[in-house]
Amino acid sequence: MVFIKSTFFKRVLILFFFLIYNPVSSRANECGWFLSDFTSPVCTDAKYIFWTGTTITAGLRLLKQIKGFDEIQRRAVAKNHLKGLGKFGGDIGYGYLNATYILGNYLLGGARGAKKASHMLQATFYTVGTTAALKSMIHETRPGYPQEHDSFPSGHASASFAFASVVLAQDGVVWGSLAHLAAIFISFSRINDEWHYLHDVTAGMTIGMSYAWGIYFNNMDYGKPYWFTVLPTENLDGLSIGYALSF
Repeated sequence: MVFIKSTFFKRVLILFFFLIYNPVSSRANECGWFLSDFTSPVCTDAKYIFWTGTTITAGLRLLKQIKGFDEIQRRAVAKNHLKGLGKFGGDIGYGYLNATYILGNYLLGGARGAKKASHMLQATFYTVGTTAALKSMIHETRPGYPQEHDSFPSGHASASFAFASVVLAQDGVVWGSLAHLAAIFISFSRINDEWHYLHDVTAGMTIGMSYAWGIYFNNMDYGKPYWFTVLPTENLDGLSIGYALSF
């Protein structure tokens, strides 16, 4: 166990380093140990989710390109199924579910909760980072807000489906199903309220699910030591980092 008492910047830097460089067992995934969690969507069994979702997203984007509009998105907006609930879906989709799960399990879940929280933290970290990078590169205009150019992929969909997939993996079918219903509601609210096209949402879903399951398979299937844990020190002035190695 290592105790680090430092500035906020150093804490963030250490956490970032730990998330990115996790050089453990060479059996981590098919692509090797280097950046194994980063590559897990395409180098573990999560690749079936990733490539299926990518194919669907590409098909929907091509269909929109051919037609000149997204018919499903237009119909959703015209019918406005969610009415005022759309804003609620947008509000809770800013990672609050992920954060609540992480904090609740760290503070109340004991050793098992810390592992679950670490899974959610890693899945959310990589999902949000990948989503933000794609938004900054692609600059797709939002359907109802032409002055904004960060429509693709949907951050709400990616974060909420990362949340739902982690809950399914860690807490079973009942809680996982409820979490997926919440993710579907959040994602549909973004189409309903003209923030996203359908392919934006399917792209986000693909990213979130791929990282959640990729990191899960990376740690469970390939003999990689299960997880690192990050906890605040007693006086909340530093971080306590624990790392378990199974051999």
